[in-house]
This record gives sequence, structure tokens and C-alpha cells, in this order.
Amino acid sequence: MKPNPLHPPALSPADIPADPWRYLWYVARAQTGLVALGFVLLSISGAAWILLPWTIAKIIDEVLLAESAEPLARWSIMLVVVAIASSWVFVAGYRSLFMAESHARVRTVRNITDHLNRAGTGVRGAISPGEMVNLSTEDAHKTGSFIFQLGFGWMGLVMTAVGAVLLWRASPALGITTLSGVLLIGFVVGPVLGRLQHHQIAYRSSVATLTGQASDVVGGLRVLRGVGGEEQFSRRYRAASAELRDAGYGVATADSWVQGLKASLPLALIAAVTWVGARLALHGTITIGELSAAFGMTALVAQHSGAMIGMAQAVIAAQVASRRLTAFFNTRSDIADDGTATGAAGTLRDPESGLEIEPGRLTVIVSAEAKPAEAAMERLARYREAGPEPGTEAELRAATERSSGADRGAATAWGSAAARVSGAERSSGADRGAATAWGSAAARVSSAEWGDVKLADLTLDEVRERVLLLRDDYLFAQTLGETLRVDEERALAAISAAGAGDVHSSLGSSMDGEVHNAGRNLSGGQRQRLRLARALAADAEVLLAVEPTSAVDAHTESLIAERVAAARAGRTTAVVTASPLWLARADAVAWLVDGKVRATGSHAELSLQDEYRSLTSRQES
Repeated sequence: MKPNPLHPPALSPADIPADPWRYLWYVARAQTGLVALGFVLLSISGAAWILLPWTIAKIIDEVLLAESAEPLARWSIMLVVVAIASSWVFVAGYRSLFMAESHARVRTVRNITDHLNRAGTGVRGAISPGEMVNLSTEDAHKTGSFIFQLGFGWMGLVMTAVGAVLLWRASPALGITTLSGVLLIGFVVGPVLGRLQHHQIAYRSSVATLTGQASDVVGGLRVLRGVGGEEQFSRRYRAASAELRDAGYGVATADSWVQGLKASLPLALIAAVTWVGARLALHGTITIGELSAAFGMTALVAQHSGAMIGMAQAVIAAQVASRRLTAFFNTRSDIADDGTATGAAGTLRDPESGLEIEPGRLTVIVSAEAKPAEAAMERLARYREAGPEPGTEAELRAATERSSGADRGAATAWGSAAARVSGAERSSGADRGAATAWGSAAARVSSAEWGDVKLADLTLDEVRERVLLLRDDYLFAQTLGETLRVDEERALAAISAAGAGDVHSSLGSSMDGEVHNAGRNLSGGQRQRLRLARALAADAEVLLAVEPTSAVDAHTESLIAERVAAARAGRTTAVVTASPLWLARADAVAWLVDGKVRATGSHAELSLQDEYRSLTSRQES
């Protein structure tokens, strides 16, 4: 079966060029057939456009001025042919290039998605959420649309070449004037386009910074208010907005020059060719028909010289976008995938925290702070390698020691509460250096073990297949059935176990009910229970869940804990929570303090310790 160009096969990182210009060539080459067809059709259409005034000139000279009707039929047929070619063939060429552009944009978005899946958390600190939005929208559009603009620029070149040849045949002076005018337009506009590229690079960088700040504050506005960071963020946002405004003024200034030259220089070319042609006609060097052809051809060439300038603008914009895309494609996963072992079994161990998850049991992890416990879960699921927890004092000290100058200042800045919640501060160049420094630490091989085998020695595919980590995961826009990805019987069982029956009923009691993007048509508790249902439906050998019922009431949480314990009986399950409703059904409890296991045992045994009892009783109250 012929492959669908809108769904090309996934590529490895080595298949995507790291150089911006090579990436643009890679994008265009993938649509070779459509691009070549579009160029050929627009070449035919462009030549036909130029032949229109030439054909009319022949009718003037051989029919009207010669007062002979004999050539009229021949030239009338020619006029109809070139008119059809200039319009119908143009439509076909336009369609081919538009399809090539659309496929190129889809290919870029698919490459972004595939690379994000491969790189995972390796993108963290290098690419902000706002930048990701721009990459998949504006930049993907520009790298695709340059193919479209390139076709029209090529059409302008063909029209210039054909027009210059025909005018040269009428009079070398006309041909020389036309070619000289086109070259002069290029020499005048070229430096301005260079300035436009410079300003567009600065503008694109400012857009990425500001979008990242806006995205981060939307995600943490409540926390930001809680630590009194609103004023600090507002100052930073105003400063970034002013930088973006100034960068926009720079782009607008350069672009206004380009647009002005694009409109005025072609008119000057028309005037010059008309003046030369008029003098030649007065001296009898060319005929009246040839003078009219010179005016018509030059008008068309001048009109499409704007397309050539537009092509140059599109290429510049595409190169700027390609630079951002290749920087993203150059990020790499911070999780090593060079293990070869398979078939691990036994206890899951995290030496950094001392946490052990026994097979076939429900283990509840109690911690006053969720982050250290979540980090331990991430290490056991191989979503984090060895290294200090981001944002902790240990991590900040390590980042400070590894960094120098601005990076050290950025790492220190992370110590403030506002800096920890404001990704806007981390999106600056200096802070990004600190994040990169953390990434190098995170790249150390994990010491987590599964039985007598290190997790790092296992293939990453096997770990992903057998171990499922449930956090505040994303809900995509799709049906309920597509969300759960199992047959209806298993889906309904998972929904029941997760206490998500109201989710099913609110979606029309049908697997075809639509879940909106990010689950926006559901409440917070419903989204959390749907995530849990999705995890239960996957029926992974090991399920690691972080606060899976924090957004539900006590009665619902009790039912969920009871049903999950029954549904996962005999399967390895670990839940991070301090809720007594889960602890009552736990086979084992691990109590973490400052990210380290202080004690293990049953809930009743650990409750003999005042600090533990105080922690879990607060949850109960």
C-alpha cells in the first residue's frame, strides 16, 4: 500500500540534520515529487503569462497595422492557449506546492513529537513550554511555507528569463534594461533583507522568552501568589514585554523598507523600460506592437519581482525558524538507553532513598514532602537517573559547584521561593546554564535495582513495558475508549476500580464519549480518577502511583483504595500518600524523611512513633 505522506515513518535522531540550512533541504527533499511538479507547472504558467503580451503584440503588428485578417485565426488560437495555460496550469501548480507545504508542516510537527518522546525530560531546562508551542506552530509553518514561496520565486525568475529573451529579440537595449533593472532590485533589497533577518532572530528569541514566562505563570499562579512572587514576576514580564516590543519595532522597520522597495522599484523598472521602448519606437527600431509587448512584459516581470523578494523573505524566516528547530532536535534524553538485559524479577530497590518495593504487594510510601518520594518513584521507573532532587539544597549546591559566573548566580537564585515556582526566571540564558548543569548530573547512571539486575542494565523498552508510573499525567483530546485503550469489558472494570463511574456517565455512558484536551470538560477529581482508570486498564506488572486520590473526598478515596487493592492483588503496587485510607489496606509501609527511608513496617507498627502518627493523623483530620 502506498504510504500516506501525512503519516511518514518515525525517524531516528541521526536522520534529522543538525544544520538549519540542511534541515530546510531535508524538509523540501521529502516532498520532491510535489515540489518538482509544482515548479514545472508554475514555469509553464509563468512562460504563458509572458507570452500573453507578446501574442497581443503580434496581433497589433500583423493584423491591425498590416490590415490583414489572415493571421488573426492563428494568433487568436495562440492567445486562447496561453490564456488557459497561464490560469489553469497555475492552479495545478499552486495546488501541488500547497500540498507540499502542508505535508512538510505535518512532517515537522511529527518529528517534534517523536523527538519529544525520545528525549523526554532531556528537553527540560533547554526548551521552555512556551517555546514548544512556537516550535510546533509558527516555526513548523515557516519551514513548510518557504517551499510554497520558493515556487513563486522560481516562477518570477522564469518570467524574467523568458521576458528578457523576447525583449532582447525585439531590441538588445530592452533586454539589457530589463535584466539590469532586476539585478539592481536585488542589489538594493539584499542588504535590507540581511537586516530583516537579524531583527527576526532577535524577535523570535524574545517571543520564546515571553511565551515561556506566560506559560509558567499560568501553571503556577496560585503558588506564586502564596509566596508573594507576583510583583517580582510582573517586573520581569514587563521588562521582557518591552524587549519584545523593541525587537518588534526593529522587524517592522526593516520590513517596511522591504515592502516599500518591493512596491516602488518594480514601478521604476516599468518606467525605465517604457522610456527606452518609446524612444526606440520613435526611431523606428521597434514596432508599436513590440512597444506594447515591452510594457506588458515588464509590468508582469515587475509584478513578479515582488514574488522573488517575498521568496527571499520566506527563506530568511524559514532559516530563523530552522535554527530554533535544530536546536530542539539537538537535545538528547537524560535517560541512558544502552542496557541489554531482560527478564528481571524480584524486589525493586532505590539505594539513594533506601526504598524497597516487594513484588506482589501493596506498598504505601509516606512522606511529609511529596517531591522526594516522587523522585524515588521516578528512579524506580527510570524517568530519572541518579542525582539530587531539583530545587533541594543538595541540588543547588551541586549546580553552584559545577557552574561558573552567571550560572552560579542562577543556581543561587533558585534558592528563593519565588524563583523555584517561576519558570520564567529559569528560562533566561544564565538560568538555562544552571539547568544544563543539572542535566549533566542527571545523566549519571541510575543505581536503582530490580532483583539482582540494575535497572540501567535493562533495555529501556522492557522497563517501560513492565513498570508504569502514574502522576499528574496528560489527558489528550480523544474518546473515552481511546483514552483507556482496552476492550469495553476491561475498560468498565478499570473505571469501576478507579471510582470513575461518574466520568463514564457524564460522557454519555459510552466509550465514544469525548474527553476534551487536558480533560477540560471534567472536574479535577474526575480527571484524577480517569488517569487512575487508564493506569489500571494498562494492567502493568508494576504500578507506581504518586498521590492518585488527592483530589477526591474521603468516602470516594476509601472505595478506590479498597477496589484498587483488590484489582491489583498479587501485582506489585506502590502508592505515595499519607492517607490512612490507603495505609489501612497496605501490605507494607515505608516512611521517608528528607528523601530517606526512616522506618518500614505496618501502619499500626509505625503509628507508635509520634512524628509518623502526627503526619498521618493530619491527613485523617
